[in-house]
Amino acid sequence: MKTRLLSTCCAFLLCLFVVSGLAVTAAYADDLESRLERAFELSENFEDEEALAAFKSVLELKPDHYDALWNIVMLHTSIGHRQTRSSAEEAHYDEAFEYAKILREAHPDQAGSYFAYAAAVGRRAQSVGARERIRLSTEIRENAEKAVELDPEYSRAWNVLGNWHHRAANLSRLERLAANALFGGAPEGASNDKARAAFERAIELDPHFILYYHDKADFLITIGEKDSARRVLQKGLELDIVTSDDERWKSNMREMLGKL
Repeated sequence: MKTRLLSTCCAFLLCLFVVSGLAVTAAYADDLESRLERAFELSENFEDEEALAAFKSVLELKPDHYDALWNIVMLHTSIGHRQTRSSAEEAHYDEAFEYAKILREAHPDQAGSYFAYAAAVGRRAQSVGARERIRLSTEIRENAEKAVELDPEYSRAWNVLGNWHHRAANLSRLERLAANALFGGAPEGASNDKARAAFERAIELDPHFILYYHDKADFLITIGEKDSARRVLQKGLELDIVTSDDERWKSNMREMLGKL
């Protein structure tokens, strides 16, 4: 009798433990989902600073969460680009780079991990000297190429590749000297034809993303195709605002158009 009673109690306690565990798991999942939804809501409303904090709160529950890490990298690069003080800008770029490393390590099978890493390195490259910029360009290209290898329809990675070929094929005199000193010449394989093809591929895949038109027009201006650049700028300026950076890109595009 005592043995049967003991078995019944153990079974009850085990059942209670399982039910409690399921309740805790459900609460955890609900909290995670709630934090993530709030972060996306803030991001969609262009409240970037608040969205950044919200995505970081997701990592408190799941440190390797893909969407949270990816958005944190993007937000740091975006917010950093708007800073008026170089120290604040570099602080955001440094954070973007650190989170991009975590993202790539945690999700090595995702194209977005390599794109985010390339984007973070690209932002860092903007605030360093010519020698360091040339060195970092290799990382940008390798990670962008890895992204399109994993997902040939990843438009953002194609845009990064377009920018890489644009810059590498049209180095300034100082950058060319740095490339000669460090690598014995400019980066191999860079060409304006490849830049054009990459920009066109990005726009083909996502014709509503304003940045692609901005970057393609910038490239066309560099190689002297002003009429084509004008048409690209006019097309981009017709598009709706969909990100917190779009108005800034449009402002740049109006300025570019005014100089043509």
